[in-house]
Amino acid sequence: MMSPRVSMQLFIPAQLILSKSLEKLAFPCTWRIQMSPAPTIIPRNGRFHWIFILLVVLSLQVNAADTVSFVTNVAPLLQKQCVNCHDAEVAEADYRLDTYRHLMRLANGSPAVIGTQPDKSKLFQVLVHEDENSRMPSDSDPLPDTSIKLIKDWIKQGAAFDGASQDQTLSSLLPTRKHPQPPTKYPAPIPLSALAFHRSQSQLLVSGYHEITIWNLKGELVNRIANQGERTYAIDLHPTLPRILTSSGTPGVIGEVRIFDLSTGTLASVLTTADEVIMDARYSPDGKTIAVAMPDGSVRLIDSETSNEEMQLLGHSDQVYSVSWHADGKQLATASRDHTAKVFDIQSGASVATFTGHTKPVNDVAFVKNDQLISVSDDGTAQLWNARDGKRMREIASSKTPILTLAIAPEKVAIAGASETQWFKRDGSQPIERFKDSDAWTTITAFDSSGDTFAIGTQSGEIVVRKKESAPVRFDALPGR
Repeated sequence: MMSPRVSMQLFIPAQLILSKSLEKLAFPCTWRIQMSPAPTIIPRNGRFHWIFILLVVLSLQVNAADTVSFVTNVAPLLQKQCVNCHDAEVAEADYRLDTYRHLMRLANGSPAVIGTQPDKSKLFQVLVHEDENSRMPSDSDPLPDTSIKLIKDWIKQGAAFDGASQDQTLSSLLPTRKHPQPPTKYPAPIPLSALAFHRSQSQLLVSGYHEITIWNLKGELVNRIANQGERTYAIDLHPTLPRILTSSGTPGVIGEVRIFDLSTGTLASVLTTADEVIMDARYSPDGKTIAVAMPDGSVRLIDSETSNEEMQLLGHSDQVYSVSWHADGKQLATASRDHTAKVFDIQSGASVATFTGHTKPVNDVAFVKNDQLISVSDDGTAQLWNARDGKRMREIASSKTPILTLAIAPEKVAIAGASETQWFKRDGSQPIERFKDSDAWTTITAFDSSGDTFAIGTQSGEIVVRKKESAPVRFDALPGR
């Protein structure tokens, strides 16, 4: 049987000859063939002429439907089946295919894909290799025949790219994901991982399950913003506009950075995606640039208006957990699972200081003075260090359990974790207060802009709000309770 593609090639001359009349005659020809009262009305050669035109039109439609799109068809398949072992972080056999540009070439520079020649393309060869030790995906069943045919047809058609940029990750090429609706009523509290004060200082934005929940300081649910990743790891508000910046994701599946309109709760844009959760994203002080902590150890600087990537900051060897802007917007501090914290110059993208004084992953970091930072770690310490040379100035706190989070106010800094919360003078020179507001681990903290109101979120889903000269307010961030 002749394939639709071969038949299309045979009909190309007719297509060219009839190109001006096809659009007008495609539907009339169907009508005349169906409605003619007698064959004698259309001469024998005329009937063949109409049928011939109809076949040309049908072959064009089949061909259009059979075209394999990299973005629509190939990228989702590779993202699901291959990227976990062949991305920037892992790159088994020194081969990456997390972007179109990378998948087209092997590490030695030779082509991995040769357009129109699937049998000579390394990417296709490893999918159909008879030796299961050489066949991909490794340690797994071979891809279904339909998937293999899809990749073969894409290469056979020229291996074209139909996205915006060949350097985009495959996950970022995928259509915007519509997340499930959050439950109307939570059956139980969930661990809290993100917290921020509303600009009005009278409300708290809190991480939920596939949503952001908004509460007043009495513990009453005010609003819910849905269409969010499974878990939210950071919430940041634009300095002047009604926009919420969030980083979220599902572990081992996807990470996203989304912007929502705070006044309507609608999704404004998806800035970037990754193959693992994105732990942090922050607006620059002027709101023009967004720093995104990527799971591959890089930090992406993205224009907040155009969503264009401006720069990548490189230097960490593992996932970045936290990013923090200097007040002047010229430097960015980062904390990473690789046990280090860094300071980057935004103009050049260069790392200007690296702090190596922690022995375990660094969970959070922040500028406390022009040239001083505090970082906290799973090693149970909070360290004050110099932003110019990365040298430790002093250890300001020590615990037998991890310190998970810190928050900055105009006059003080708070650190918290598994055991208790401590307040220090902003430069870390003197302790102010220590307290234990929950039996559960404190996973997230925040001050309002004045520093007079402080809130913690816990592993048990509890919020505790401390307001100056008032008793603490406690409530479970549990919609439907």
